[in-house]
Amino acid sequence: MTLSSDQITIINQNWTNDDGTHDGGVATGVGFTISWQRGPINVAGRNGAFLIEVMEACHCQLEYFQNSGYSCEENTEALEYLDKAIQSLKSRRTRRESEGTFGTHQPDR
Repeated sequence: MTLSSDQITIINQNWTNDDGTHDGGVATGVGFTISWQRGPINVAGRNGAFLIEVMEACHCQLEYFQNSGYSCEENTEALEYLDKAIQSLKSRRTRRESEGTFGTHQPDR
């Protein structure tokens, strides 16, 4: 999938196994490449990025801007949305850990 708008192009490839489960992928754009986790952690180990890590990196960059000459209302709003998204993913992880499904391809209940 290629997303393009206002001179920004992101190429995103999602890979699947023969059984149709997610098996990582790559997202690229000018100045970045993200290799997504391939396979369940309990089988493949850590070998790629998770969404929450990328969101947290974006959050850190926006906080830096807010504490510099680039502070603005739009950055504040973006930080609020990233905070909510990060918290949602942390909640999902906590739930899956308590269910014993974190790090597996077992679907949510």
